[in-house]
Amino acid sequence: ELKKYENSCYKRLSSIRQDVQFVENFTKNLPARFPLIANLRCGSWYAPQATETCYFKSTDGHYGHWQFHVTRLNLNVAKISATYGGCVIVDSTRKGKLFPDSFTRTIPIWACTINPVSYTHL
Repeated sequence: ELKKYENSCYKRLSSIRQDVQFVENFTKNLPARFPLIANLRCGSWYAPQATETCYFKSTDGHYGHWQFHVTRLNLNVAKISATYGGCVIVDSTRKGKLFPDSFTRTIPIWACTINPVSYTHL
């Protein structure tokens, strides 16, 4: 019976609501110049107030897949970051993980690839 409650729709929606509130409170304490960007994989659920979106797929950075994908350039994120001096990307992960794979693998690979280009061309 307890297992059914833990996996219930109510509990999941309640968790999403709490996460939305966390993002709202967190962004209130940030410098106003940093735009909020929701990762379309899951972040858009948690940041409905985001003004932009991006698409970082977590499996792009899994072991043995350390490459830059030209199908997901996210050039809007590079331009926003260059214009405003940074941004906040919202994504989600499963219970028990500290950070989504996109934060620990995919975005760092993207940043290492796109930073030199954006520095010279944006």
